[in-house]
Parts: sequence; structure tokens; C-alpha cells
Amino acid sequence: MTKSRLAPLGLLSLFIILTGCASSGEIDNPLNRRTTWFSFISGEDIATACRVDGRERYRLTYIADRNVQVRIYDIDADVTPMAQLRSRILTVAASDWFPWEFLSDPSRPFRPFDKVEAVPADKLDAIRQDLLASGWSTRPAPVGKKIASTSFAWLVAGCRDGEFSFQAYEYPDADFQALTFPEILYQIDQNDIAVRQPPTDGKRITLTPNQAMGGRSAADEGGFIYNMRVNANGVSVSH
Repeated sequence: MTKSRLAPLGLLSLFIILTGCASSGEIDNPLNRRTTWFSFISGEDIATACRVDGRERYRLTYIADRNVQVRIYDIDADVTPMAQLRSRILTVAASDWFPWEFLSDPSRPFRPFDKVEAVPADKLDAIRQDLLASGWSTRPAPVGKKIASTSFAWLVAGCRDGEFSFQAYEYPDADFQALTFPEILYQIDQNDIAVRQPPTDGKRITLTPNQAMGGRSAADEGGFIYNMRVNANGVSVSH
């Protein structure tokens, strides 16, 4: 194996080690976020709690190029008197926080925008129905599928009726484009940060193994790019 081939493999191995820790469900700390990212977007904390209390919860993660924008929506359906939606947005667009928020809070660029809203019963039911129609809990996740970190995808982890389920949807697949819950989430969220929409060319964004092993992205001036491998109950980093 050549030295040029060994270097990316070493970077990928280090990346796997640094991102293999279990998530508590919080991502404010950028260092903890890096080490628990795949556990977090796989909903491992929800899966663990599901085995204990069976509480109805969902984590719906929209990846619009990991280095440009990620929107995480956590729904707790068992909160009374009304279900709650916690939205967290990771974005590198300086216009979203500079200069005023940065001047009052220098850590602002490193933390997600965090907001909690009530979820009306009819909208919660519509989200449930769309998840059911999309096969979230009724068909297996596409195990082995690779999703580029620079792609557009929804990852949905959740607990309902005491059972944990995970599903992945990627643009331009038909099941991704048929989803209706995203618009419902955006309506509830009412966030000022514009949603980064997928392209309209119908082309899948892919990364070759060489690109995914220690590659860099121009999107955020050099962030890591990688492939995610879909597993039965989540995702992991892959080449």
C-alpha cells in the first residue's frame, strides 16, 4: 500500500475513534459533539431510554451538507399539556450570527441555534401518519447504504409504543421526495434561518472511498467529508 493511500486511512481511523462515543442527546459543546455525533444522529440516547420507559420521542435530522447546515428536530410527544418540539440548527453562515450575537456571546458560532415550541395535536398526528406511510417503523432501514456527508438526507430515530425504529431517506430517492413531515416541522419551528433545500437536478451526491477518507470540503473552508453507512439502528462513518 502506498504512503499516499496510508495517510487517508490513518485520518479515517482517527476520525472513527474520535466519533465513536455515546451521546447524551446534547450537542452544545463542540468537542463533545464531534466525539458523539454518529451516536447522536442515530438516536442512541432515545433507544436507551426507550428500553426503560417507552416514552414517545423522535429525532428527525435533516442533513443539507454536514459542513453547511444540519437541522435537528426532537419531538417529545408525552409532555403535557402539549407535545414539544426542540429545534437545533447547525450552520456555518456567518450572516446568521455576526456581528451582534458574536459580540455579546463569543461562543455563538460554535453552538447550535436552540429553540422549543409546542406541537399542536393535529400536526403531531400528521407527522406520525407520514412516518408510518414512509416506512419509518414498518420496513427495515437500507442497511449498507452509503450517504455522503455532502448529500441531502433525513435520518429519523424514535421510540413509539415501546419500540425503537430508525430510517434513512436520501435525495433524490422517491421516499425522500414524498416526505411531508419536513414542511410541518418548518411550520412549527418558525425559525428565521432559511432551510437549505436540496438541488432540483435529480442527481445523487456521492463520494468515492478516496474522497471520503480524510477528504476536505470547500463548503466550510476545509471541513471533513465522509460517507455514512446505514446500519439497522443508525449510521456510522465509512469510507
